[in-house]
Amino acid sequence: MLAFRENVEGVLLACAELMQNKDCELVSAKDRDALKKKMDFTGISDVKQLGFRATVDTSKLVRHIFGSQRPRMFQRDPDVEGYISLVLRHHSCRPIELVHFMASCEGNVGLLYSGKTRIGKKYYNYMRDVSRSYHRLCMFARPYSVNGVLSVKVDSPHHIGDMFCRWLARKNPDLPVAVIERDVAWIGNGRYVGLEHYTNVPASLAGSLKFTSATDEIDDLWDMYYDSQAIHKRRNKIHAKQLQPKASASMSKMSERDRYKVERGIANCTLDNFAPGSEV
Repeated sequence: MLAFRENVEGVLLACAELMQNKDCELVSAKDRDALKKKMDFTGISDVKQLGFRATVDTSKLVRHIFGSQRPRMFQRDPDVEGYISLVLRHHSCRPIELVHFMASCEGNVGLLYSGKTRIGKKYYNYMRDVSRSYHRLCMFARPYSVNGVLSVKVDSPHHIGDMFCRWLARKNPDLPVAVIERDVAWIGNGRYVGLEHYTNVPASLAGSLKFTSATDEIDDLWDMYYDSQAIHKRRNKIHAKQLQPKASASMSKMSERDRYKVERGIANCTLDNFAPGSEV
């Protein structure tokens, strides 16, 4: 019996073992606790565990399984490690089936991308589905500030909350970020709120995180100034509606506010109204 962890390292290790012993039985788990529950439930005690301990060099595993040949694929497609990582995030992925498919390629890495077989086409489409969902989040999911923490809820059938959190943290290195995915909140730049740099907490605790920045008051003053000035030359409504389509305005509170400004405009007053002798 062979037990592997459901990550890139575990899949590659299991694939290498299966290629040497095609008759071995496989079981997968997300972590040690999940594996222990499966073993207790089935009564299995003697298993070889792969991917649950020290990390190995996955690039060496890829060369061991597929050699040094370059995959025949489109330029936008990821390498083998990226392929496995994306596929495992798909809500319909079956890790054991994925390992059997990779072992059946017998070192021909092009079969992962060519779609020449039914199962090969299925897992290639899984990879592309997850990639498209991730890029849509980066384009349209706009976070809003909650107690100084950039927060956003992601609504995707795939497990991409941690990917989006890493991207959002890189784009905002001076702020803590929280990406809420179902019952888990992924935290980036956690050092600002007394946590690890990158970690996860229960979603119910995300709202209790607080961060105060010296620039918050300046940002509020800038918003107040911007909203109070009727400078019509900067209000290109046609162009603004093209950049912020109405269909995407509901993705966050910030985008809803931007859309409101585009449609309703800004206050009909200027600083001249507050000058001495001005008529109010």
